[in-house]
Amino acid sequence: MNRDDFWKIVEVGCSSGEPETVLETELKGKSAEDLQEFQKHFDELFDSAYRWDLWGAAYIIGGGCSDDGFIDFRYGLISKGRNIFERALSNPDALADVDAESIENESYGYVAGEAYETLTGNAMPQTDIAEAAASMGEEWDFEDEDEIRKRLPRLMAKYW
Repeated sequence: MNRDDFWKIVEVGCSSGEPETVLETELKGKSAEDLQEFQKHFDELFDSAYRWDLWGAAYIIGGGCSDDGFIDFRYGLISKGRNIFERALSNPDALADVDAESIENESYGYVAGEAYETLTGNAMPQTDIAEAAASMGEEWDFEDEDEIRKRLPRLMAKYW
């Protein structure tokens, strides 16, 4: 499974009110190898979104954002599909163009692992992903309203 195949599976449910349910259906019948490949792409994308600018966007949208909340935000950001995900990585302020209040989705992050466990009786093997902390970008204070307005003006106007 390549990255385009991954996104095709995600896209089926990205406009659904319950994308995790659609994803579960899409992953049923996949081989263990396909599920591992899906999870590898998921983990790489999830890791690439571990950035201060996106965390700032999540903070504005949610009126605050804990470590766990940012995990759920990144799971949900993937569930929104390739276009929204890539636009958000390119410019987090672009999330002002979508219904960003519905992004957090804890359940979405577990679907492939649960499908793998159902199929094989074993936990999904861990993928080997490089440490993300070094690539988070510039850290900034999410509680500094002037700084937030400078960095993410459209999100501030919509959600603050």
